[in-house]
Amino acid sequence: MLKKVAFVAYLVAQFVLCVSAVHAAVPACTISGGINFAPDVPSNIFPRDAPAGTQSAPYSTLVTLTCTPDTTAYTISLYTLTPTAVAVPGFTNYYKTDVPDIAVRYTAENAPGTSCTAWSGGMPSQILIIQRTLNCNVAATGQSQTFTLKYTAYFMKIGNAPIGKLTTIPAVTIQEYAPATSATANVFSGLATGTFAVAACTVTTPSIAVSMPKTYTYRLPNVGSTDGDTSLNIGLNCDPGVKVYTTLTDVNTPANTTTTLTLDADSTAQGIGYQIVFGKKPINFGVDSSVPGNPGQFLMTPAQTPGGAITVPLTARYIRTGKIGSGSANAKATFTMSYQ
Repeated sequence: MLKKVAFVAYLVAQFVLCVSAVHAAVPACTISGGINFAPDVPSNIFPRDAPAGTQSAPYSTLVTLTCTPDTTAYTISLYTLTPTAVAVPGFTNYYKTDVPDIAVRYTAENAPGTSCTAWSGGMPSQILIIQRTLNCNVAATGQSQTFTLKYTAYFMKIGNAPIGKLTTIPAVTIQEYAPATSATANVFSGLATGTFAVAACTVTTPSIAVSMPKTYTYRLPNVGSTDGDTSLNIGLNCDPGVKVYTTLTDVNTPANTTTTLTLDADSTAQGIGYQIVFGKKPINFGVDSSVPGNPGQFLMTPAQTPGGAITVPLTARYIRTGKIGSGSANAKATFTMSYQ
């Protein structure tokens, strides 16, 4: 009976030694590439009238994981988080910056050729204050393998006055925690550069007087006929990166939302009105407002402005509205710009 006990003890000792030898060869990864990234955000990123919730273009960096070879396939598990961030009220993934009305959020996703997976929520993975796991499978090739992850920051307007110098954003950390706790790095360093200001335009033609040519009844044979196309150009000087929307308002009838501008009370002509045309299409008038989506609002600059002087070509013309009576035909319109 004593010999049997000794034999069992010997087997246990051998088993413990084998486990110790396996732990000595635990594979690990190193982290390199675009770590300690500090986004350089251009000035005037958000136009003046862009609504709260407007998001910027992405600011991305590529991080490389290089994992040691092994003859057995294994999975590398990584934590990603922004541990010092302060969430914007009402959001779980937008965080405060040092500009009061500017927030930032972060995502992680696979770069081409990489197929890591998120423990929950799918890819791209939203980076939170709490730890979230990404898993990358290392094949049993006996050779080191690399994985490339793309980390991205998006900035968001969360108030009406995103004005100030951007220097600080929450840092984002990546850390391997399985099969061993080894590599760790800051993907976003916590620093950033950029200046936020109100992006807008100044009007270089604040008052435009248009002298219309004479027209005659035979040129306007029917209701809806038009004549006398005359250039009416608006001059602007704009900050870079602005899309200019505009509303034209009928001074005599401010609630007018048709395409016909009404005549002044001192006009003596009858059966005549005016249209203002942009891009070969008559413009609908609207109430004086810069609110995005205002009825009658149209896009005056199809692309974001490069910065500097801009000429917006409009055309004024007569339109027949009824039985024509000769006389003077005067009208006024104002325009209100909205920067979106």
